[in-house]
Amino acid sequence: MQHPLSAFDAPVTEQPAQLASPHFNSLAAQSLSRRGFLGKAGLGIAALPVLGTLGACATSGRATEVKPGLNFDSVPATLADTVSLPADYVYDTVIAWGDSLFETVPDAFDRTQWSEQDGLTRFGFNNDMLALFPVPWQPKVANAPTSAMLLCVNFEYTRSEFVFGPEIDLSGLTNAQYRALFSNCGIGVVQLAHQRDGRLTPIKDKAPGPTALNRRITPLTEMVFTGPGAAHPWIAAAAQVTNAAEAKAGHRPEDPRGVMCGTYGNCAGGFTPWGTYLSAEENFDFLYTFRRIEGGPQIYAPVSDAHVVDHASFFSNRFMNASRMPSGYTEIPDQYDLALNPTGGALYGWTVEVDPYDPTFVPRKRTALGRRKGECATTALTKDGRVAVYAGDDQRDEFVYKFITKGRYNPSNRLANRDLLDEGTLYAARFEANNEGRWIALTLEAANAAAAAAKQPQFSDLGDVLVRARHAARLLGATPMDRPEDVECPVAEDWTGLGSVLIACTENLRRASAEPANPRRTMVDGDDLQPNPTGHIVRIDEANADQGALEFTWDIFALAGDPSAAQTQVASVDGVEGPANTSVAVDGVLSFTGSRFARPDNVTFDTRGHVWISTDGSRTVFGDCNDGVYCASLAGGPPREIKRFLVGPVGAEICGPLFVPGERTFMCAIQHPGEDDVMNRDFQPEFRAGKRQTPASAFPEGRADRGSTAWPRPAVITVRRKDGGLIGA
Repeated sequence: MQHPLSAFDAPVTEQPAQLASPHFNSLAAQSLSRRGFLGKAGLGIAALPVLGTLGACATSGRATEVKPGLNFDSVPATLADTVSLPADYVYDTVIAWGDSLFETVPDAFDRTQWSEQDGLTRFGFNNDMLALFPVPWQPKVANAPTSAMLLCVNFEYTRSEFVFGPEIDLSGLTNAQYRALFSNCGIGVVQLAHQRDGRLTPIKDKAPGPTALNRRITPLTEMVFTGPGAAHPWIAAAAQVTNAAEAKAGHRPEDPRGVMCGTYGNCAGGFTPWGTYLSAEENFDFLYTFRRIEGGPQIYAPVSDAHVVDHASFFSNRFMNASRMPSGYTEIPDQYDLALNPTGGALYGWTVEVDPYDPTFVPRKRTALGRRKGECATTALTKDGRVAVYAGDDQRDEFVYKFITKGRYNPSNRLANRDLLDEGTLYAARFEANNEGRWIALTLEAANAAAAAAKQPQFSDLGDVLVRARHAARLLGATPMDRPEDVECPVAEDWTGLGSVLIACTENLRRASAEPANPRRTMVDGDDLQPNPTGHIVRIDEANADQGALEFTWDIFALAGDPSAAQTQVASVDGVEGPANTSVAVDGVLSFTGSRFARPDNVTFDTRGHVWISTDGSRTVFGDCNDGVYCASLAGGPPREIKRFLVGPVGAEICGPLFVPGERTFMCAIQHPGEDDVMNRDFQPEFRAGKRQTPASAFPEGRADRGSTAWPRPAVITVRRKDGGLIGA
């Protein structure tokens, strides 16, 4: 079947005991003390490279307007239930939860009657990662704006209290309601028109169908597993249960390899030089529960010793945790019942590849990239034309990964690249105390040698190593990190990486090392080390400025906290509260000046030499400000200035920061507005206790702090300068 765009295709519980290397923060303490924090006493490493040139992102005749630095006033800290920006900026809501994707689907919807069909025809819930693809596709990084684009977006998770609200009895949801909830999750593809003033407006398809570009990919969509792990026995067993369960509902795969498991927990991701979207599956454990058996134990049946270790790593004690999913069901789909599908978790934790230009392409789960609670999948070309894919594993004391393809990218034939991610080598990062590091190859031979030494279960083949990549990385000595989330690297116009990488580490509230550590600061009231509630950003520089290198140097780019104070009263989060040391000083040198921030999550770059940082849960540390977007120069050493550019509405996390080509429009996702209030009280338990019936945010239709009772909806927004100029200039 010829596709409408075919012309464009031509030319947590504790981890297993053997932590084989020091925790990253122990190394950081030694490094910061010795090297003096990125440039003190002339010992710093070079400034991060600047993407492109001013001419690449400025329209004709406007480049002379650009001034160096960040020429906007930092937004004051605020708890306002709106999007707060510098005075000369404005935001627009592009699309929000429930908006129709098709002309045949009415704009209005009743959330209390949300159905699985709504999930397939409307914009999903809790939008996260954003990616833009130019129409038509082009083999170079798109710095010039196009009139039409394709937006790919992740929908991370759902909560019944927000989807159905107080009008529905949530204590006993039916199978249909269960499926309706999950239909909100996964991935969406939406056509956008790029207006002359910089706004983005959705374009509706005529109707749902096999050639419609607008589409939804949910936990109930067909997937194809590819790469070395595709035939793993855990995947095969789980696929059999899942396909049998979906067959009862009348859904069968069209591809003989297909599995009706869809995708879930889609947090961050990335996009490839050949115009495909990569979506990383993170907290997939929230899919699962046990069938409620009166008086019976809620246990699963492990299939092997290796399965016991793997299950404990991913599931901890959370089975359909009430913080994300409802606590009662009358009908549980068999595939999500761990008593019936004990290896079901092996179907998730993968990087999913979607072709936004081709709706007939069945999404692929690329097992060669390894299984984890994935956060991002950032691609860059090596100097010899192979593809490097960076990823984090968003759990405390997990690892940073890099995959390098065996084959090389072909810029003249888009479709020839679609299987590149099925063959290559997966590496995990080890950071050494001397500010050097290396990428450890997760090979079968090395993993089995390490397993034998540690008296741990062996790996049967390379596919088993990739399914159990976490365990292999730990055995081989990768460095545990403080929730490594986004991993981003600047690239040249032809997608070749420029050598530097930033890693956003959100936090770690469990002490991981007894050694003096930084950002493990000392407690306010003593000499003991405290957890890391603020997080930090790590920088690595690949050897020879090549993303294909297996060695690197590293340093700390920013130690999050408050540059004007040594301590703050931290709100209760994960059982940690009270006064905490949030100083950003190291040996008396500040990491940064300007706006305080905490818990960095996602980062993106502009072409003028700045990094833009979004936060997740910053208010749990600094209670006077909602989550936001912050900006810093990539050049120079400490202290670099950081400015607060955007503050989101109450309870919202800011996700997917991204520049529209031309850089006169910035976009981001406003996720879970109203999920908690300004006192960090979660709506779900407040609702179930009868203390609150309406969330603390009315975004985007209104402002709860001004009396609006509009029901909140996660949304994608764009930000523009009122005079049409470059963002930040």
